This record gives sequence, structure tokens and C-alpha cells, in this order.
Amino acid sequence: MIRAVFITNIPSPYRVDFFAFLQKNYPEYEFHIIFSGAGMENRKWSVELAELSNYYFLKSKTIIIRKRFDDRYVFLPVGVEKQLKALCPDIVFAMEYNPTILRAVHWCRKKKIPFISWTDGTLNSEKNIGKVQQLSRSYIVKRAAAFVASSTASKQAQIAYGADGKKCFISYLTVDIQKYLRKKTDYSGKQLLYVGSLIQRKGLDLLLPALAKTGDDIRLVIVGEGQEKELLMRQAAELGISSRIEFKGYLEGEPLQELYGSSDIFILPTREDCFGLVILEAMCASLPVISSKYADGAFDLIEEGENGCIIDPDDTDAFAAAITAMFADEGRLAVMGRRSYEKAHKFAFSEVAKGAIEALRFVMREAE
Repeated sequence: MIRAVFITNIPSPYRVDFFAFLQKNYPEYEFHIIFSGAGMENRKWSVELAELSNYYFLKSKTIIIRKRFDDRYVFLPVGVEKQLKALCPDIVFAMEYNPTILRAVHWCRKKKIPFISWTDGTLNSEKNIGKVQQLSRSYIVKRAAAFVASSTASKQAQIAYGADGKKCFISYLTVDIQKYLRKKTDYSGKQLLYVGSLIQRKGLDLLLPALAKTGDDIRLVIVGEGQEKELLMRQAAELGISSRIEFKGYLEGEPLQELYGSSDIFILPTREDCFGLVILEAMCASLPVISSKYADGAFDLIEEGENGCIIDPDDTDAFAAAITAMFADEGRLAVMGRRSYEKAHKFAFSEVAKGAIEALRFVMREAE
């Protein structure tokens, strides 16, 4: 039996669910998961590890770099090599380019163990990385046996960093869609929904001026917490739209799913997102989507005019016009919502796992 080890940063719900799926549905492989850390204080996820087996947490020191745009977490681990030696893997999935991965890659090279470089990052999300981060990407990419990308944009980034396109496979970033699938028929509520952190990176301060230019009957529900909340509330007051906005705070599970079901359009005005999983969650709930062009996963998730539209959040007038146009035809909204629901099925674990397994099989064939 081939033993494959995934090394990733923290146990996010969507990754844990995906790893559990692989363990259950590919019994010919023995999958192990190493986490660099237990979590981040800016992530309030509830993670259920009960379905996951063969997982390990490294001892690590966490460095937090505070920024208004978004906080950055760096895990400095202890015992990466010791844990890998104990597991004795045939192949390693090295997820991202952080210090844990650099040490794991160095260990793999010494032991002549092939590794697959996996990333969610894109050229847009990594446009401001420093020289050291650029060098880490170059070091890892040049030595990887194959590559897995979480989106088309991630694959483009890998190739830009020097990956051989013939060795690149796509395994889309996804969620357990069964938790969110919900059919909807009524789109008369004129309710926009945003779900995410209240930080500058997410672009809510770009959405509010656009909302102010739309009809007074269009409302916005905001789900999430973050350091920008007070600033956003003041901005809404200055724009005269406070009565049209409801801040719900952080929600997950059934309350969040219910809110997806009672909304009419999902909106993501982000300045930068390497994917934008909330788009997929909304699509599962039969919502049309208006997404910023800076959510790189939007180009895999949204078909322009079919289940939503992609906009420039810096163009306030065009942004407002897109919102108005979407709400103008309730029948068209229903059609777009149905197409979102249908397209979401393409991101089921059973589909997206294929890319990861193809990469694994490719590398093992090459190693024979």
C-alpha cells in the first residue's frame, strides 16, 4: 500500500472534510495528514476531526504580522523531520511554501522521497510577496515531482514560477457541498448577502458606495466579524444607507445555511482572494453571484451572465449598475440560481479528488 503524507498549515473545515473523503474512498492508499498548527485567532471555524484518521499536530511557534489589509500567520514548527521519519512516506503532498514545507522538502530531497507541490496561491494573491518568499517558491517548484493547483489561476502561478505544465493537475478548492445544497424558487426579497471577514482586503468599503447608488429597496446582510466593522458602520451612516444594512456577526452551520437560503444574490467585493469558497457555498444554495474580478476562483465558478457576473469593485458606477441589473428581472434571477446549483455539483469531492489522485499516480509511475 502506498503511504502518502499531506503537510498543511491548520485544520480548516473544508480541508479536513476533503482529507477524510480521500481516506474513506481511496483505500488503496494510506493517507496521513500533518498540521503545522492548531488554528488562527482570526479564524473562528468549528472543525470536526472525528471523521479524520492518521493526523498529527507539530509543535510550533506562531508569529502574527498585524496589518489592516489582513493578518499574516507564520508557523515555525518543531519536529517536521522526526514526524516524517516516523511515517516513512512513499510520497509527500507539500501544501504551500511556508517554513514547514521548506523543511519537509529538504527532508524529501535527502531521503529521495518524491513530493508534490500543492498551492491555492495565484499571481494576484501573491503579487506583493517579498524576495525571500519568491526564493522559497522557486526552490520548491524546481524540485517538485508534480504539481496540484486549487484553481486555473493557481496553475498559471505554478507555471510562472517554473513548473512544467505537463506535470500540473487541478484539484479545485472546495467544500463538502452536501452541507450547503439547497434548492430555491423565490427571489423576490431584494436581499444581498456577504459572508467573510470584515477586513480591508475583503472590499466591503468598495461595496457600500455602490449600494448607495442602487434602489432603496435593495438590502445588504453582512455575516462576519473583523477590525473594519466600526469603520464600515460609520461609512454606511455617512452614505445614508445604515437602515439598508444588517450586521449579523459570525455565523456557521445551520444559521448560515438558512441565511443563504433566504437571500437572493451573493456578493463578494474582495480586493484579493486566491479562490473565494464562499462563492461556492452560495452557489450550492442556488444563489446567483456578483463577484470581484480579484477573487481568482470566480473564473472557475462563474459563467458570465449564466449564474452571475464578475465586476471591478473599484468602478463604483459599474458595480452599482450590475447590482441593479441583476435585481431587475426576478425570472432571470431564478434561472441563474438554478444554474449555480447545477454547476456547484462539479465541485463535489468525488470530482475534485480526481486531480490529486492523478498527480499521485503520475509521480508513482515516474518513480518506478
